[in-house]
Amino acid sequence: MVERLSVALDEKTKDKLKKMMEMSKKSASEIVRELINLGYELMIYDVDLESLRVWIDYLAKRQHMILDIEHWRVIFSEIEKLNNENFWRIMEEIGLGHAKQYKLKGLDTVEKILKYVEKANWYEIKIENDKTYTLVLNDLKIKRFVKTFLEKVFEGQGIKARVEEGFGKLMVIKDS
Repeated sequence: MVERLSVALDEKTKDKLKKMMEMSKKSASEIVRELINLGYELMIYDVDLESLRVWIDYLAKRQHMILDIEHWRVIFSEIEKLNNENFWRIMEEIGLGHAKQYKLKGLDTVEKILKYVEKANWYEIKIENDKTYTLVLNDLKIKRFVKTFLEKVFEGQGIKARVEEGFGKLMVIKDS
């Protein structure tokens, strides 16, 4: 059984729907049904729109990849054993490169950068106050990796912040 539904659309939304119809060669009804199903899936998985936007940004341009947490842990277990200084020098260069990329995306404050990188599942942010953030790491072996990366991102943007180590966490403190 099919039920008809009337929906009021503003001009901007109507234009978007029209463009989607042209691009997909689907009817308005098909597109609306697909979007409702997608919205339903996102609600079930409790995915917020901001996370989805960041994941699309990470993955759609093929500059990042999905990696199982077990692979991640094995890789960092091996990196920890090697203690290769060349690896860490390259990591610093990567952090400086990301500083520029992030700046172009409008990620130009400690909080914006930390929240964006959090979506990669390296850590979970706990905001202590307007100057201090605790990063609870998903694995203790990535501490130096995350610290090195963030320090160089901040340095590359001229952001005055320091990253201090705790046992299973990092503290990011904005300097005044």
